[in-house]
Amino acid sequence: MLSTSKKTAFISITAIFIFAYFVPIAHTQELLISIVIRLTSCILAIYISIKYREWKIIFLAVMFFLMTARQLLTFLIWNNFIAQTSNTKMISELPGFIVTLLSLISIIYIGKILSKNKKLIEEQQQNINTLQALLPICSLCKKIKDDEGNWRKLETYIEARTNSQFSHCLCNDCADELYGDQEWYKKSKKSN
Repeated sequence: MLSTSKKTAFISITAIFIFAYFVPIAHTQELLISIVIRLTSCILAIYISIKYREWKIIFLAVMFFLMTARQLLTFLIWNNFIAQTSNTKMISELPGFIVTLLSLISIIYIGKILSKNKKLIEEQQQNINTLQALLPICSLCKKIKDDEGNWRKLETYIEARTNSQFSHCLCNDCADELYGDQEWYKKSKKSN
């Protein structure tokens, strides 16, 4: 079953082609199709803008409307409904000029949005990298959980992922705890 918007688009496109097929003015048939498509696009843009409360879509609707107006003027001039004068030429070019300006503004706006999105993606990637740098380590035995979910000795884990190798020795606190009551240790400590 088609959704309402898909039905509307299908009916609109079908109506455009039926309309264009039966229009008696053959040399402006493509122009009429273009006018109807742009007008339909304008109406759909306004509908979507209202439905989703997104003002940026109205910007597109204005552009579609202006191009429809330009093509309508061209249609009227080609079929001698309006005399072709320097004023009508200027007026028929004005919507195209405005659309060009609006396109330039929209390109600048889209560039800013893409720039913000790129920065956001980079920040999120840094956060992901930071999270990947966090190592799950056992609070008691100090083993580290690897990517496969296995618990490895700290030394084994680091040696497997870096060029580091470990030499084992005792820090002062641990040496004091282990050998602090033995005479040889007390003597060696005094001599250092």
